[in-house]
Parts: sequence; structure tokens; C-alpha cells
Amino acid sequence: MIRQSPDAGTVKRNRLLAFGIMLLPVMVISAASLLWLAVRSGHIDIVGHLGTHNKGRLIQPVREFEAIEVRDGSGVPFNYSEQPAKWTLLIPGDASCDEPCRQTLWLTRQLHTALGRRATYLRRYYLSNSWPLEPEFTDFVAAEHPGLQLLSAGSADINRLLAAPDGSRQPLPNHLYYLIDKRGFVMMEYGPTNSGKDVIADLKFLMKQVGDE
Repeated sequence: MIRQSPDAGTVKRNRLLAFGIMLLPVMVISAASLLWLAVRSGHIDIVGHLGTHNKGRLIQPVREFEAIEVRDGSGVPFNYSEQPAKWTLLIPGDASCDEPCRQTLWLTRQLHTALGRRATYLRRYYLSNSWPLEPEFTDFVAAEHPGLQLLSAGSADINRLLAAPDGSRQPLPNHLYYLIDKRGFVMMEYGPTNSGKDVIADLKFLMKQVGDE
């Protein structure tokens, strides 16, 4: 039996098909990378389009805690990536922490305890815009919040990290606090309108997603 050789058109179509199959994975990876860059820069609110379970306000564009210079209580530069991998509640304040600020400390301490067995996956940081702290506040922390780690950074850096891009919703005047993920990305914003149950719901949902059981 004599087989006929495929004509030039068939050969060309087969080559184009093979090339398309080989190119497909590259196109998928490129599209995914472009989508991630768009989400990271804030040009696409993919979470907003898909809907979320969160009770807090989602921080967009993505911001990294290590993008600003932070120091610990000894004045040594503080690196988030060198700390144990945990979720973090960040409470910004000043050297004295006024009454609404102290209410936030109390609330975050209570919900930390309310996490029960998951409490080991969470910690709390107080980020002051000035240093040293007032002695009375230092004594208050030692007595009421022994697990709270004290940090400091400049006011401009704190606002650059946490305030809305248009300069609104600044952390100290609005008594806001934040959830940071294990990698050091600021994820959620909470304020006086959020109850402890709101924060607990978000924490438990996120911990479940990453297997913190």
C-alpha cells in the first residue's frame, strides 16, 4: 500500500498546532504573573470581585511591614522575617497610648486569649511613633500586657505603611489596628466599629486556610 505524503498545507497546520500546544503553558504562566502584578499594585481588586469572608477592611495595594525602618525596645533594627512565623496584630500609637489606644490593647488581649489553642499562632506588637515611651505607659504594659512587644518607627513611616494611599484613614487619629500575615504583609485594618468577634472570625478563617489548627 502506497501512502501519500501530506501536502504542504497539512504540514504547516500540524506545525502550527504543535507550536500552539508548546506555547500554551508559557501563555498561562505569563497571564498569571501579569494578574498577580496587577493585584499587588492595586490596579485589580480581585478579592472585591470574588467576594470575601473578611470582617476587617482589606489593605490594598499590598504593603510589607519590612518596607519601613522599625526598632525594638533596645533601639536595635527589627526584622520581621527573622521572627517566628506567626500572625501579628499591630497596634500603632504614641509614647503614652491614650484611653482609646488602651482600649484597643485590652480588646486585642481578650481576643488573643479567646483563640484558645490557636493563640500560639498569634502575637501582638505595639508600634510607637516616638521613643522612649512614657514611664507610666511602660509600667502599664508590664502589669497588664506582659506578652506585648514594644517597637518604634517614625510617624511618616507608620503613615506610609498603614494609611490609605490618599492620606485618609490614618492609624493614630482613627484608632486603627492591623493584622499582618506570617510573611510580613499587612492584610486587614480594624477600628472602633469592629467587634472582637469580627477579628476572631477573620483570624479563625485565615488560620484554617493555612492549616493552623
